[in-house]
Amino acid sequence: MTGTAERMAGAWLWKAAVPLALPVLAALTLLIPLAVLAAAATPTASASSACSSAGTGATVAGIELDAVQMGQAQTIVTVGAVRGLDSYAATVALATAWQESRLRMLANDGSSPDLTPEQAAETATSLTHPHDGLGSDHDSVNTFQQRWIAGWGTVAQLMDPVYAADAFYSRLVDVPDWEAIPLTRAAQAVQVSAYGDAYARGETLARQLTAMLWPAAQGAAADPAGAVASVCPALPVPAGGWARPTTGQLTSGFGLRWGSQHAGVDFAGPRDTPVYAAAAGTVVTAACTSTYCDRDGSLHLEGYGNLVELDHGAGVTTRYAHLSGYTVAPGRQVPAGALLGFQGATGNSTGVHLHFEVRVHGAPVDPVPWLADRGVDLPATATAG
Repeated sequence: MTGTAERMAGAWLWKAAVPLALPVLAALTLLIPLAVLAAAATPTASASSACSSAGTGATVAGIELDAVQMGQAQTIVTVGAVRGLDSYAATVALATAWQESRLRMLANDGSSPDLTPEQAAETATSLTHPHDGLGSDHDSVNTFQQRWIAGWGTVAQLMDPVYAADAFYSRLVDVPDWEAIPLTRAAQAVQVSAYGDAYARGETLARQLTAMLWPAAQGAAADPAGAVASVCPALPVPAGGWARPTTGQLTSGFGLRWGSQHAGVDFAGPRDTPVYAAAAGTVVTAACTSTYCDRDGSLHLEGYGNLVELDHGAGVTTRYAHLSGYTVAPGRQVPAGALLGFQGATGNSTGVHLHFEVRVHGAPVDPVPWLADRGVDLPATATAG
């Protein structure tokens, strides 16, 4: 895998924990689970209840795809863009993944009678990795149904969606004239399937899906530094307005907590619940502020984990902490309601949530009355306990 692809894997794949927690990541496993978000939104805009790093569901070529499938598709397309390939490569990859798995990260329980006990046991370790469903075809795993016995990689590697896509492209570019030959021949040259003609069935879907996802993929390829790609929409917020930064329950308020100052409020929601800019501003920070951010943190780890900080002018800043991943870069201007990242548990944290702060000339203020004065009512039920 390329260095950039490895960085992408570090930024996304964990969130696959992104079983998606797609819901998957679910919502990943997608990486990532996608659960329906529970709290009220602002009077002027509501956060999506079906959006995570996987994106939103869509109807493509008359076929309904859910957020898990869209997220896997975005990963496949983005890896191709990062490798510097053209959109046709992504189309071939998507058609292949559609035929092989319906764009789902499949684990394998090792139940195939064609496997030895040792092979079956190794194949079944795929169940310990984030996945969207179960397969049992020989030792095949993941969206492309790649086989560890056939030399595609280890089971752990193959259960990484970024690695899987990169492995597909590595073999595709070795196919003579792959850019010019029909899609089904290019796909079959890589997969060597018993049903090689079947890849043509997904060509129309793959072409339309590529057109839909390619712009975001090109953006991620141009600026991959730690950010994650997403097709989640922004919130509609009136110019100059403020918005609730995320959905979920307000679980911890501003003030003294465990003998020290809790400088913000906490919102608890499903992993990879979208986090939005509370107001228009400039991104000051978008970075990991702890020793590591590729997995959940703990109370023994210092720092905010993945942190985004916005400067709104007049001495006002906001902070969005413990993110599983972020979608912006320092220096960017973002409108209110812009997608910044996703709820996670990185840094000094013991559970998935957003820690949100408002600071005025560097001093933290209680976000609840601050937002209330700007027309955003948060349930004021949580205390700093």
